[in-house]
Amino acid sequence: MNVTPKAAAMRYRAFISYSHADEAWARWLMRRLETYRVPSRLVGAPGIDGPVPARLGAFFRDRDELTASGDLAATIRAALSDSAALIVVCSPAAAASRWVGAEVQAFRDSGRGNRILAFVVEGEPGQAAGEHACFPPPLIAPGEDGQPVEPLAADARSTADGRERAFIRLVAGLLGIGYDQLAQREAHRKQRRLLQVAVASLAGMTLALGLAATAYVARNDAQRRQAQAEDILGFMLGDLREKLTTVGRLDLMRAVDDKAAGYFAALDPRDLSDRALEEQARSLSGIGQVRLDEGNHNEAMKAFREAHERSTALLERQPENGQRLFDLAQAEYWIGYVALRQGNYDAAESWLRKYRDSAARLVALDPGNFDWQRELGYGHYNLAVLDERRGRYTTAEATMLTGLALLRDWLKQRPDDLQLRDEAADLESWLGSLALWQGQLQKAETYFAEQLQAVRVNIAKDPKNTKWQQSFVVASLLMLEAQGQRGRIREARETLARMAPLAAALHAQDPSNNMWRLSLGRSHWWRAQLDAATDRASATSAATAAADMLAQAHSAAKEDQNIAAWLLRARTLQARLAMDAGDTTAAARNLTDAKRLTDAALQAAPTEKLRPWLAERLLLQGDLEARRGNAANATRAWSEARRLLRQVAEDAGGTRLHANAAHIAFARLDPLLRAERALGRHDEAARIRQRLEAAGYVPLQPFPAAAATLVAAR
Repeated sequence: MNVTPKAAAMRYRAFISYSHADEAWARWLMRRLETYRVPSRLVGAPGIDGPVPARLGAFFRDRDELTASGDLAATIRAALSDSAALIVVCSPAAAASRWVGAEVQAFRDSGRGNRILAFVVEGEPGQAAGEHACFPPPLIAPGEDGQPVEPLAADARSTADGRERAFIRLVAGLLGIGYDQLAQREAHRKQRRLLQVAVASLAGMTLALGLAATAYVARNDAQRRQAQAEDILGFMLGDLREKLTTVGRLDLMRAVDDKAAGYFAALDPRDLSDRALEEQARSLSGIGQVRLDEGNHNEAMKAFREAHERSTALLERQPENGQRLFDLAQAEYWIGYVALRQGNYDAAESWLRKYRDSAARLVALDPGNFDWQRELGYGHYNLAVLDERRGRYTTAEATMLTGLALLRDWLKQRPDDLQLRDEAADLESWLGSLALWQGQLQKAETYFAEQLQAVRVNIAKDPKNTKWQQSFVVASLLMLEAQGQRGRIREARETLARMAPLAAALHAQDPSNNMWRLSLGRSHWWRAQLDAATDRASATSAATAAADMLAQAHSAAKEDQNIAAWLLRARTLQARLAMDAGDTTAAARNLTDAKRLTDAALQAAPTEKLRPWLAERLLLQGDLEARRGNAANATRAWSEARRLLRQVAEDAGGTRLHANAAHIAFARLDPLLRAERALGRHDEAARIRQRLEAAGYVPLQPFPAAAATLVAAR
């Protein structure tokens, strides 16, 4: 027969078992328990483990590796054996966790099933099974007598005891005293504290401040203050940041980051505990994300690298700690993502591979952890995006199709997971873009339609979340590309009409959000493009608005190639509209502005996506020179555009591109046809046109008549 050991003889008062999803609750609970002082009138009273102590003692909540076979690691087993009680943080995530179940089973097997206490944070305690059940199956499994077990539970949900009352119930269970007895003593203690505060205030503010300053010199009080500050900081960097992200308030997130940075700057280096370093890394990651949304790539990269430095130090201290590895992986991802946005693909690939490898290590640590499975999926997906940027379309498409199938399978199991649906929609958008770049226009439009439908579902379920609203704007902009290339002008106008007001509203809500600036600028650009053939005044006004908005975005993030490319398109469109109106002076001015962007892009080596837009600027420059009668200059500009479009790519997924039209990337064909015609190469222009028409392509700007431009130049 097993005998329950006394707490005094054990190293830990209790072992805290929890799911990764409930880590914030576990951290809060451990801090409260370890800093809790038992009311003095209860100290020494009979308890379940002997006389009630003044403090509860130490608690264990760390993690070690759980092997694929489900056996607990030696460290965990030793801690369970050396703990007087087991506290289980109960939620649907805990109920589904193989790890938590194994810990509960091991504790019950030791003969101490009566010393297991449940702390309910989510779910329904009354449900034994189903998605809302919160008790791990071993916790409520029948005992040796065959009778069902009813665990002693403190219910922290707001609809039940609430956090504070549940905490007192838990403490009463640990000490083996009545809840009412402890609650009354707590109430008396609070009343005494209020009375003491009142008396101290009446005695004089100076004396009170002096006593407070003396009291706070004590190390224990200093540690308690730091724990309280870190509690507040954890809320600011966790729940509060998530809420601010939902409403898209970069200004408030910036204020939160400044407060966090100020707190860490004020800490004595000796106070930088593991937890403080962990929160500092989270703070730096948040700062980086805000700076990135503002368009400040350099400051974002600096913050992410500092977060990486701290996360690396923490992982070195605990190399088998999954949370430490997860934090490091996030820093690796963000560094790679900034490099990707800057067009530094080699650096991006290095960091994104590190992120994928870290995610693979996470899955190896706990194969049953769904969040970590998703991280590994993100790792492969990010590298596929990099393949797309480098023109490796076939490789990227294969990876993304595999990822989409996996996400759709997960969605069937978790139909209410809005983030999962958004991730699937994002993959659909990338597959649509890949189809677009390969000339599969109808297929691209189908993918974009699926993306839009998924985003609409998220908006219907969570209408105030700006993340889904921005996803709708971006999805609509992608749909406009597909509809525009297929000549579906009426449908494109309808798409723009649904999207444009939302893009404007988001920008008005937070003008400092650079991605929202970019979206609004692209919205104006499409208005100008669609109106160019029917309403020149409206088109000119919209093109000016697009260029102004995109210039602001470019000013905030000069290294972002995507923003630079859209500003280039806006300046080129302005120049074309001015030429159509006969204003060659305005056209030349806009082309000069576009050339500055072109020269910068050429110095950085043009990406496959940027190459057609650089060529469009050269083509229009040639048209302007032809209109001025400068045939030599016109021919030079058209020839340079042709050379740029026929240039063999260094790497296209292992297949080198050839100079004939059958192998040239589809996105290059429209400007290349114009260059061939301008230079009098009619046979090659005809072959290119056949390929475009076979794909169902309809140019937004009609192709020029054969040889018309050269005739004008002469």
